[in-house]
Amino acid sequence: MKKSVILTIAVIYIFAIVIVGFIGIRQGAYNENKYVNDIVIISDNYVKYDVESDEAKKGLEGHISTSFVEGLKIEIKCQVKPDNATNKKLIYACDESQDYKLIVNADGTATIEFYHGAQFELIIKSQDTVGFTKKIFIDVEDLSDIFG
Repeated sequence: MKKSVILTIAVIYIFAIVIVGFIGIRQGAYNENKYVNDIVIISDNYVKYDVESDEAKKGLEGHISTSFVEGLKIEIKCQVKPDNATNKKLIYACDESQDYKLIVNADGTATIEFYHGAQFELIIKSQDTVGFTKKIFIDVEDLSDIFG
C-alpha cells in the first residue's frame, strides 16, 4: 500500500471519531427513579419552627398545638416534593399510647384520635429507598382536670 492510501484511511478514521463525538447521541436513562427530597406539611394548625429555635436544633420541623375536647381528631396532610416522585407513599410513626391512636388512611394522610391530652413526636418518612424524614411535635392539652 502506498503512503497516501494509509494517510487517507488514518485521516478518515480520526475524522469519523471527531464527528461521532460532536454529533453522537447522549445516552438516556429510561424509567429513572425520582426520589422524595422534601415533605411539606399542610395540616391545619401546623406551625413551622424558626430555624434558630431549640426545637429545630433537636430535629423538629414544627408543631401542632390544640386543646383536648371529646372526640378530637387531628388529620395530618403532607405534600411530597417533587411532584413526579416515583414512590409518593409516606410512613407515619409515633410511640404507642392509651391517650391517642394513629390511623394511616388510604389516601396518604394520617388521622390521630385523642382520648386524653398528650405530647409526642410524629415521624413522617418517605417509603422510597432514600427515606426522607421529618419530625413534628404534637401537643394536645387536657384542661378538663383544671376546670372540672
